[in-house]
Amino acid sequence: MSRIEDISKKSKDEILKSLDNAYRIKNFQHSNSIDPVEHIQSSGNAIEELKAKMSANKYIVEESSKDRLEEKINEIVSKYGYKKMIYGTGLGLDLGKINADEKICFDKEIENLRQDVFHSDFSVVNAKYGVSSHGVALLTSSKEQPRMLSLAPMLCIVLLKKENVVKSLSEALNLVKKESEILPSNILFVAGPSRTADIELITVFGVHGSQQVHIVLY
Repeated sequence: MSRIEDISKKSKDEILKSLDNAYRIKNFQHSNSIDPVEHIQSSGNAIEELKAKMSANKYIVEESSKDRLEEKINEIVSKYGYKKMIYGTGLGLDLGKINADEKICFDKEIENLRQDVFHSDFSVVNAKYGVSSHGVALLTSSKEQPRMLSLAPMLCIVLLKKENVVKSLSEALNLVKKESEILPSNILFVAGPSRTADIELITVFGVHGSQQVHIVLY
């Protein structure tokens, strides 16, 4: 083994040991997140602020009652003519009421569902919270709702309870910490459809995620 390889192996071992020791810290307590811009955020109606800022972020904002969510989803999907749906096990809707030729449950590892994940037309996901100060939806990743559900399909429909609209990023994060002894592997703040202006300063949608994102408040 060369000296460079030996140093590299020792560094790797030290990093892994440090991570292992950190994981075993006893009596660990989460500390509250602090939002550096919280003092300048609006004190007005959080839901109206959320709707306005999400619209500015290129979300398509919808509203529905809880008992008509499936009908609202059908209404949205019919505009695009999409037929293949992918969803997580924790969706909590009556799938029989949703119009789709194919309904794929994301209940396996991505390696076993890659073709379906990347060739599905639309997904439906649940947001934990909506943040009115930034016009974003907070999604947590889990086995019931894998991260790729909000990234791979052309259309992502995000469902959000109005009672779960909060005013700041820190408030949303602190609520997730409070309810989760172990934090989710991913916490996503979705700010509308994927877009970039790197290509000749022309805005292009869907480069790293969905081209269309609808938020359904209920």
